[in-house]
Amino acid sequence: MKVLTAAAMREADRRTMEELGLPGIVLMECAAMRTVEAVIALLPSPARVLVAAGPGNNGGDGLAAARLLQQAGYSISLWTTVPPQGYRGDAAINYEFLRHSNFAVNHILDHGALERFRTELERADLVVDALFGTGLDRPVEGLPAGVIEAINEGIAPVLAVDLPSGVEADSGKVMGVAVQARWTVCLAFPKPGLLQHPGAGLAGEVTVGAINIPSFLAAAESAAVTTAARILKQLPPRLQDSHKGSFGRVLIAAGSLGMSGAAVLASASALRGGAGLVYLAAPASLCPTIEAQLGEVITVPLPECAPGVIGPEGAAIILERSRGCDALAAGPGLAPVEETAVLIEQLLRRAALPMVLDAGALTALTLFPEKERGALLRGVGQSVVLTPHPGEMAALTGLDTGKIQQNRPATAGRYAREWESVLLLKGAGTICASPRGEICFNPTGGPALATAGTGDLLTGLLASLIAQGVAPFEAAAAAAYIHGLAGDLLPPGRGYKAGDILERFPEAFQRLCEEAKTASPWGPFHRRLGPVRS
Repeated sequence: MKVLTAAAMREADRRTMEELGLPGIVLMECAAMRTVEAVIALLPSPARVLVAAGPGNNGGDGLAAARLLQQAGYSISLWTTVPPQGYRGDAAINYEFLRHSNFAVNHILDHGALERFRTELERADLVVDALFGTGLDRPVEGLPAGVIEAINEGIAPVLAVDLPSGVEADSGKVMGVAVQARWTVCLAFPKPGLLQHPGAGLAGEVTVGAINIPSFLAAAESAAVTTAARILKQLPPRLQDSHKGSFGRVLIAAGSLGMSGAAVLASASALRGGAGLVYLAAPASLCPTIEAQLGEVITVPLPECAPGVIGPEGAAIILERSRGCDALAAGPGLAPVEETAVLIEQLLRRAALPMVLDAGALTALTLFPEKERGALLRGVGQSVVLTPHPGEMAALTGLDTGKIQQNRPATAGRYAREWESVLLLKGAGTICASPRGEICFNPTGGPALATAGTGDLLTGLLASLIAQGVAPFEAAAAAAYIHGLAGDLLPPGRGYKAGDILERFPEAFQRLCEEAKTASPWGPFHRRLGPVRS
């Protein structure tokens, strides 16, 4: 599913109206209908709904939704931050209809009205937030800020229309103050701000509502959100007459003294991800311990130049074994030393199969001067996938971690092109970027992933998918989705470790199939909205 910036959304709106001939008032009515459908799903029995409408088309959506909700039997309290006769265009048509129909519209134009609004909030079963949408381009201040603060201080749950008011559509940042929604009905296409924090956290559960803007109008956009349906199209079928050679061979170079667990987790994840055979090339002294934990993995003992550190001869052994494999992963638990940098350089220059670099391999790359590092990555003859977390990305680029986090899609896209590599930027709202400029936002995952070892799981799963024949960029997007979904399947709470997430992989694959069959294509967060009181 394509992701549209505010500017791209305006262009899709314009083309729908001017080129395809669908009036804007019809689009607004469709937006209102999607909002009403969500309200009915949340409150099946008529109840008290407060609608807060702001200026522009988002406010117009709220005005139309208030009318339709009242027709459906709901008790509506409608409040607007726009003065009488202040609406323009399609929103003005809806406002004038309400005025001529004697529909009570309350205007919040002073602090007295704001206090009355606070009192009314206490009586509401649900608040519909239609204050600001994609057009917001400056901080929210004054009375509108007071309205948002009052909504957040109230006890009624909030359904946001398109975006939680105060969230910037493209970045997800808070423009002064923003509504904390429990649900968001995103209109037509997801916006980047719903897929990046803090916006993603303020949006709650997100559903995408169609408003008759054709998908072909977004075909040229380079950004998308990963969906279950997209992933299933990439995964090879598992036929009845398959054997272990049918699903690829993964070779993983991993482990060092005190970090054998990373090698174990990555290897186990590659198996759980569906690979037929997994080879683990590790320092020889660690192999007995690893074999005691992994009965299904074939170990490849490597000579050591220091306790637990792979020596120079290790590269030749890995390269020899790689000739019979379909994907190579390197990094989990590798020692961050010069010898590892030499090893990674040899693998990049001489390996003839797709590679996934994580953890110790990324640290090893930072030991090269910046220009040499870029030339090394660009000179690789096969596909390379880099999987840094923000700290590793900062070390690789010299950028401040905070600056990376402020613009994750642009940063990932820039360096994927510059390094001619697939880049999977981990963290809340994982981003996958291709050298061709494609961007995939990942909608799955949460705090359960914030524990040691989960990155090793992602590395093994990603290598496994590549070995099964999935193209590296698609494999990166799929691995991030499945990995996050496995974490989402854990019951809410604390106390989980990476192994708990690994155990959920089979269930995650099953859920993937179920999600792909539903009418809504946006993964686990695109579920049917349940009743408020359930």
